[in-house]
Order: sequence, then C-alpha cells, then structure tokens
Amino acid sequence: MTADAFLLYGTRAVEAAPLRLRVGVLSADFVNGNLRTIRHCDTEVLRAIAYIVRDRDWGTYEPALTDLVIDQGADTFSVSYSASCVGP
Repeated sequence: MTADAFLLYGTRAVEAAPLRLRVGVLSADFVNGNLRTIRHCDTEVLRAIAYIVRDRDWGTYEPALTDLVIDQGADTFSVSYSASCVGP
C-alpha cells in the first residue's frame, strides 16, 4: 500500500481484491463478506450491504470467513458463508 493510500484510508492494511458478481444489468463486488458498489447498468445505486461488528472503541473487526460458497449462474448469483469475530 502506498503512502497516498494510507492518507486516504487511514490504515496500512491491504484489502482483498473484489470478486465481481453479475446477473444481467445488476452487479456487485464481493469483498471480505460484504457486497460493495452495487450497480445497475454500471451506475452505482448502493454503496454496500455489510454486517459490521464493532469493538468498544468503535473499531471494526474483520471477520474470519468459513464455508464460503459463491454460485454464479446465467440469471442468478448467491453467496453464503459463516463468519466469526474474536475480541475482548
């Protein structure tokens, strides 16, 4: 991660590359258990759908994903997984 990215995001943590899910004119990027940048006809209509777990100082836990299954078909996609967070 470059110094510019640290200034932009406030962290040196490297985020996983997104997996683009697409069905017809609808698409979304799957990243760390979240659907991000949800688009209709390549226009962003929703920033994210995410389950967020915070610590007592409002830090965000990064869940450990298990049993991840991503199915993409011609006219559908589905994502399922189990997630856990460990903290004080």
